[in-house]
Amino acid sequence: MGTERIFRGVLIALGLLVPGVALADKPFVKVPGSTAPVSLKVAGYQGGTNGELTVEVRNDGNQATDFDAQGLYFVPTGDPDQAPQRLGAVGPFQQKGQRGWERKRTLSLAPGASATIKLDVYCIDSHRRSPTTGDHFKMARDRMPKTLSTDIYKSADRAADRVGGYAAPAAKSSVQSEVWKNRDKKWIKLDGEGKQELTK
Repeated sequence: MGTERIFRGVLIALGLLVPGVALADKPFVKVPGSTAPVSLKVAGYQGGTNGELTVEVRNDGNQATDFDAQGLYFVPTGDPDQAPQRLGAVGPFQQKGQRGWERKRTLSLAPGASATIKLDVYCIDSHRRSPTTGDHFKMARDRMPKTLSTDIYKSADRAADRVGGYAAPAAKSSVQSEVWKNRDKKWIKLDGEGKQELTK
């Protein structure tokens, strides 16, 4: 059994990796829009129109800092003219704690510390096909514009609250509708744009 298979087995046993989600072989990339030296590596995606993106975040600095996922989005690898929808992080993410996976808005990272978290992600291109488990994504070069990410977060929070919170079964479809509505009301070009967006 190779080292990677052993590592994968350990992560699954600890609940830090979902079976079927591929380990990323790419290096950490600096998180855009952050004044602190925080980097991120995508492990894999599980879901369809919306789902969970497992990532590892790391504090590369010499002071404690907080990680906030608002405005982060992820671009599918490959030809953008044929690619599935891009994915935006919305709402609180999940971190493994003593009582299981816990939802948080921010993550405090000590100098040199890293953490594996699961981001709730939603499709942000209603005209493209939905992604599937196993599709590969990379972090976008920048964050969404503040106005767009704020509008999405506020309306998504309201939609989730109406059905019992982000963990409620009905939250996925309610939040997804709000994401598309805010994304489509005034189209803003984002990293990963292709010919599919010419009609926008």
